[in-house]
Amino acid sequence: MPRTPTFNQPPPPGHVWADEASRLTGRSIEQLYKDRQEQKRSGHSHGPRSVTIGARKAAWRIADIENWLLSQTGPAPDDEVIYDSRSPEPARAAA
Repeated sequence: MPRTPTFNQPPPPGHVWADEASRLTGRSIEQLYKDRQEQKRSGHSHGPRSVTIGARKAAWRIADIENWLLSQTGPAPDDEVIYDSRSPEPARAAA
């Protein structure tokens, strides 16, 4: 089990550390770091993009988190489409 990083200094302006990024995105810290590794390997990831601060510290830009969250939510479904997608009720036998 990876250990949870501790942060003894405030993040740079406009950035957050992994614990706050986790709270904002709803993803675990471990998943954020997995996304970061995928981003390093392939150039894209399923989570918000991260940046390296200094030699080893990972941070997430607040703007990148907000853009990622916006891309995760689609338009609200249309009420009529939901109603029409409901299967018809079975016919009752005549009594």
